[in-house]
Amino acid sequence: MEDVMPNRRINVAFRMALIGLLALLLSGATASPIAAAEAAAAGPPVREPLHIFLLIGQSNMAGRGKIEEQDRKVHPHVWKLDQANQWVPATDPLHFDKPRIAGVSLGSTFGRIIADRNENIQVGLVPCAVGGTRIDQWAKGGKLYTNAIARARIAMQRGELKGILWHQGEGDCGSQAKLDAYFPKLTQLVREIRGDLNAPVTLFIAGQLSRAWGDEKPVRKEFNIRLNRYSRHQTSPYFAAVLSENVSTKSDKTHFDAAGLRELGKRYADAWSAMAVHSSKRDPAVAPQAIRFNGHPVSQAVSIMAERGAIRYSVDADVLAAPIWSQLFSAEFRNVPAKRALQGALRQLGLTMMMEEPAGGVYRIAFRKP
Repeated sequence: MEDVMPNRRINVAFRMALIGLLALLLSGATASPIAAAEAAAAGPPVREPLHIFLLIGQSNMAGRGKIEEQDRKVHPHVWKLDQANQWVPATDPLHFDKPRIAGVSLGSTFGRIIADRNENIQVGLVPCAVGGTRIDQWAKGGKLYTNAIARARIAMQRGELKGILWHQGEGDCGSQAKLDAYFPKLTQLVREIRGDLNAPVTLFIAGQLSRAWGDEKPVRKEFNIRLNRYSRHQTSPYFAAVLSENVSTKSDKTHFDAAGLRELGKRYADAWSAMAVHSSKRDPAVAPQAIRFNGHPVSQAVSIMAERGAIRYSVDADVLAAPIWSQLFSAEFRNVPAKRALQGALRQLGLTMMMEEPAGGVYRIAFRKP
């Protein structure tokens, strides 16, 4: 009996101490690692829909920066869909394409900034980037595309797709011919992702490649110029390009370092915030299906959100950038609101319009620069 009583007293004291500690943790009086771990295990709040962001592309989206202590901090409102399709805190590395070298990603900084700027939301990141990939590998029907769409749909069970973040292009700058083929493929990719996710006006943000090579790699330099033009002319609407000027890189001049990726994450967040203010699903000019330029179908050729002062619409970049403006360009419409929108856009751009009578419900417009 004498041996039992002290043990019994110790057990009671231990239980009381444990109960006291748990009460302290649950009260929120401390932000200890234990409390953070408990919150993380619970996942995002069930009743709060997530703002979903799909992260796709190659290694600079996956992230190859050196992880530091700041990258391991848990943000209570930022989550990622892990490899097992479970929601976990969005600490680096976000991606798991190449676990041995995966590191700091622009996506984690992006998520934290968006959450900090919008205190009442929960951010859900869906990492799907894979290093060393070309745009052809992201084509619909391929493994990368199929995986990204599947994971996005899983994520969207908990919220709404608010943005698509894309960083890719290094793998397609090996020749001028590859560069020339790139942007029509990008237009196709943007259209198909939005279509398959039933998100026709979801913001799509792409980043420029590293500028560290300068004139040593002229095709990469031209890629950045074209990407900026692609965004400015809104070849695909609701599209923004993030500039890479003064963004630091690793010694290979191709991959951004940790500081550079954090800076890119901030710039992606700035681009998304600026566009999100203006986006609207009610715009009548979104995605008319039967528009054609020079006989070639162009998705969403009536462009929205053109960052051109008071101009709300812009025509296709191939038209605006055409070197010979005396040439006539034709467009056909089966959608009357879209027709009116393009008429207004062309007028604001100072273009002369010549209407033809509709035939079989198809309106044809020819236009040229005076």
